[in-house]
Amino acid sequence: MMQNGQRSMVLVTFARRQLVQSCRLVLMAALTVGLLACGSKDPQNALEEAARQLEENIKNQQTSAVMQQLHTDFLAQQHYGRQEIRQQMLGLFMRYKSINILVLNRDCQLDKGFYDRGLCTAQVGITGAQRLIPERAEHYRVSSVWQLNDKKWQLLQLNWQ
Repeated sequence: MMQNGQRSMVLVTFARRQLVQSCRLVLMAALTVGLLACGSKDPQNALEEAARQLEENIKNQQTSAVMQQLHTDFLAQQHYGRQEIRQQMLGLFMRYKSINILVLNRDCQLDKGFYDRGLCTAQVGITGAQRLIPERAEHYRVSSVWQLNDKKWQLLQLNWQ
């Protein structure tokens, strides 16, 4: 029979695991929406293509390609840096054989105050599965800030709810 202290430790450990799993999915969704950028000469289209490319890189579990799209000063939820995101991605990619992402209501705008900044928001659904049936599905509202660096849009900030 467990004593109160042991029971509390088990509950804390369980809560931490649930939080880590939720954070991983949120990070993936956020990175996906981290959002929406394009490859033509028009900065708006280039921004939308970059976000789409990020989504594809995550779906295809291309960690190095995702990392190349992150700005050196990248922050997610005003806390997670590039290394934490890389670790979370690797954990998710090992856990789930397939990751599916559905982006709805995308809206990318160039920042009117800064010529080299873009802002994107979207609703994102994300699932993770080992086989055909998803083991986990989540929905998030994601917002991101992109920075134009050497004619390439890079994800600078990412937040989700």
